[in-house]
Amino acid sequence: MKNSALLTILLFSMVSVSYGANPLTQESREVNLINDPSKTVNVFEGMVWYNSRRPTHGLKMPPGTYILEAEDENYLYFRSTVPLEMRLFKNGKAVDDRKLPGGIMLNKKWLSRIPAACYIDETESSKLMIWKLGKSFMRREDKDWMKSFQ
Repeated sequence: MKNSALLTILLFSMVSVSYGANPLTQESREVNLINDPSKTVNVFEGMVWYNSRRPTHGLKMPPGTYILEAEDENYLYFRSTVPLEMRLFKNGKAVDDRKLPGGIMLNKKWLSRIPAACYIDETESSKLMIWKLGKSFMRREDKDWMKSFQ
C-alpha cells in the first residue's frame, strides 16, 4: 500500500501548478492506532474541494460516518468507510480519478495553522496528509459535517 499511495500522490503533485495557498501536501505522520466508535465525524452529503479556481486537482470526501482510528500529538484521524476520491484535471476536464482509503484528520488544538486535513494510509502505523483543509472547512461544521464529541 505504501508504494501505491506515494506513487499516486507523486503523480498528482508532479502536474500540480503552484498556487498561493495550495492545499496539496505530502506529510508523513506517525500515529497510534486506536478504535473508538463513540467518536465520529459525520459528513452529510459529501464535500468536494479544489486546489484553485482553475483546478488541476480535486478531492471528494464521501458522505458517511468517519470513525476514530488513530491519533498523534496534534491530530485525531477519522476513517471513511468509502475511499476518498482524488481527481486530476487538465483544461477543465477530469483526466484521472483515484480512490484512496483514508479519511479526515482534525487538529486537537482549537487554534491551528492547519485545523483539519485529509489523509491516506502510508503504513500500518503512519498516515500521509494529502490535502490541507482550512477555516472554510471548519466553518462548515454543523452545516455539512458534524463531530460526535467536544
